[in-house]
Amino acid sequence: MAVTSKARQKSTEPTRYAAFLRGINVGGRNLVKMDDLSRLFTSLGFDDVKTYIQSGNVIFDSPAQDSEALVGKIEKGLLKLLDNPIAVFVRTIPELEEIVKRDPFKKVKSRDNAKLFVTFLAKAPDKTPKVPFLWPKEGVELLEVIDRDLFSQVHPLKNGRSGFPNGVIEKEFGVPATTRNWTTVCKMVETPKIR
Repeated sequence: MAVTSKARQKSTEPTRYAAFLRGINVGGRNLVKMDDLSRLFTSLGFDDVKTYIQSGNVIFDSPAQDSEALVGKIEKGLLKLLDNPIAVFVRTIPELEEIVKRDPFKKVKSRDNAKLFVTFLAKAPDKTPKVPFLWPKEGVELLEVIDRDLFSQVHPLKNGRSGFPNGVIEKEFGVPATTRNWTTVCKMVETPKIR
């Protein structure tokens, strides 16, 4: 059966991706300007590259369908740029749209000004605790696990500071991770507005 030109065109359309870079511009380490980051992604053959805030969030188009291959390509480019290994976590924009549409936080009652976070894992964990699960020392409460994405709220600690879920989640699951606040993830799906 012959492939129609419409079907052929659809199969070559690029996929819109989001890359979350771990540890970029945090605490004076791995400093990189967003313009330089955009140029790097363009030099790697990606199209319509946009960055969002300074913490290493990049949106781009690629015809590639293999997320793991994209991660390897981006990490190799970042190593050349920064002379330091940077972990990269890639999701498609449709995957992020599905997360936002599902909104695992809609039932959360943040009575104590808890902060909402999404943690992206390099791979799905072998096992997870029954949720909700609380690490009281850090104030991190795991609310839901969906494949490689974890959803948590962080309660203010008694000393007035707030914990951060990334370290405790990596330690618990033994899987590399990077974390973004819920607002950032929601903004990442609004790609037309990101310049």
